[in-house]
Amino acid sequence: MLSIVVAALLATASTSTSHSLLTPVSERPVSARLLVAQAPAEEAPDVSGTSTPPPVPEDLEARARELTQQIAMLQSEIRSVDTNWPAGSLVMAYSGYVLSPLLLLGIPLIIVGMSSSNDDDAGTLLALGVGTTLGGVAGVGLLIAGIVTGSKQAGINRAHRESLVRERIRLEDELRDVKARRDARGAMQTRQWTPRAGIPLVAFAF
Repeated sequence: MLSIVVAALLATASTSTSHSLLTPVSERPVSARLLVAQAPAEEAPDVSGTSTPPPVPEDLEARARELTQQIAMLQSEIRSVDTNWPAGSLVMAYSGYVLSPLLLLGIPLIIVGMSSSNDDDAGTLLALGVGTTLGGVAGVGLLIAGIVTGSKQAGINRAHRESLVRERIRLEDELRDVKARRDARGAMQTRQWTPRAGIPLVAFAF
C-alpha cells in the first residue's frame, strides 16, 4: 500500500514539471526586440524655430554699399554735364551770323565811292562802305570765334561725359560681381549651417 502511494506521488510530481508543446515557457526569451537608437539629446539640433543664416562677410557688404554710392554720384554728375554749346559761344555765333552779311554790302559801297566823281558822294559812300565792311568783318570774326569755342567746349564736355559713363559701367560690373560673390558665399554658408533633424535608427535583433 505504501509503495502505491509513493508511486502515485512521483507520477504527479513528474507530470507537473513536464512541459507541453502547447504551454509557453515563462523563461523563454522574446523572439524579436525593436531597438530604437536616437542621437543624444544634447546633439540633436533644434528645428522648432526658423534657422538664422550666418551673416554675410562685412567686407563684401561694405564694398557693395560703397560701389552703390559711387554709382549714384556718377549718375548725378553725368546728368549735370551739358554737352551743348556755352551761352557765350552761342551769342557770338548768332551775332556774327547777323553782322557778317554787312561785309557783302560794305565792299560794293567802297568800290562805288572810289569810282564816284563827286567828292561829297564819294566821301559819304566810302565812309559808309568802310563802316559796313568793318561791321561785316567783326561779324565774321564773331561767327568763327563762336563756332570754334562752342565746338571745343562741347567736345570737352562730351568727352568728360563719356569718361564718366565708362567709369559708371565699370563700377556697375564690379558691383554685380561683388553681389554675386556675396550671394554665393551666403548661400554656401547657409547650406553648411542649416540644422537637420536626427534620423532614428531602427534595428531588429533576433
